[in-house]
Amino acid sequence: MLAPKIQRRFSSLTGQQKKIAEQLLSLGHEAAFFTISQMARQFKTSESAIVRFARALDYGGYPALQKELQDAIREKLSPARALENSMAKGQGEDIYSRIFEMDNENLRKTRELNANETIDRAVQEITKARRVGATGGRSSHAVAYLLYLLLSQVRKDCDLLEFTPGGLPNQIINYGSGDLIIALSLPRYSRQTLASLQYAKKNRCKTIAITDSPISPIAQVADLVLLLGNRSSTYFNSQASAVTLVNCLVAGVSYKNKNSLETLKMVNKLTSEWKYHLM
Repeated sequence: MLAPKIQRRFSSLTGQQKKIAEQLLSLGHEAAFFTISQMARQFKTSESAIVRFARALDYGGYPALQKELQDAIREKLSPARALENSMAKGQGEDIYSRIFEMDNENLRKTRELNANETIDRAVQEITKARRVGATGGRSSHAVAYLLYLLLSQVRKDCDLLEFTPGGLPNQIINYGSGDLIIALSLPRYSRQTLASLQYAKKNRCKTIAITDSPISPIAQVADLVLLLGNRSSTYFNSQASAVTLVNCLVAGVSYKNKNSLETLKMVNKLTSEWKYHLM
């Protein structure tokens, strides 16, 4: 583990290396997603200094150091480990009230992280795009589906990009210049979601990330990032703030897309004819 290695070798490090070690430990899990050039800029040093620091700790180079950081995060974010810790801390606690309190805090944080101008930019991108795709893995897939479902009622040409075997590549190849992909990803970040955005960028497709950190894997790729609070008292990410951001985006598109009312009327006419609803 990195921290014990630093502790054992701290006295033998140079002054510059000690400073790097202190900055690295203070960053915590965020450092795991920095490229070496990003870390050098963050620490106001050179890439070669980062490499020398890694070697001073007996890593072959920066990739080996980064891998250990990422492995530590995977262990920390393990659902079983998170639940075990939660059960140990939660003895005698009113868990239900705690969840409401944490989601209130998540919503407050999300409101602070996203200025109206940022949300407006996302709404503008959605409104002007030729085609919009929503994607997310595992629990984020449910929120991606909600985004797709609500958006497709107020604008045409919306897709849910599915993670079915072979399904995602078949869909993603249709996205390019003039299109938009909105991706949701929270720890433990989805590899397929990141790959989708990377491919979209190569095809000159616009991208929006909804995630928990400005340096999460998809945030580093996306053209525009919406941030949210996702703390939970147990093993899963809270999706409450993600749903609220979806509500904001769909409301914005509803008001600002001149064709939204006409599209909604068409959708409602079909659902009524097909007797989708009881009332």
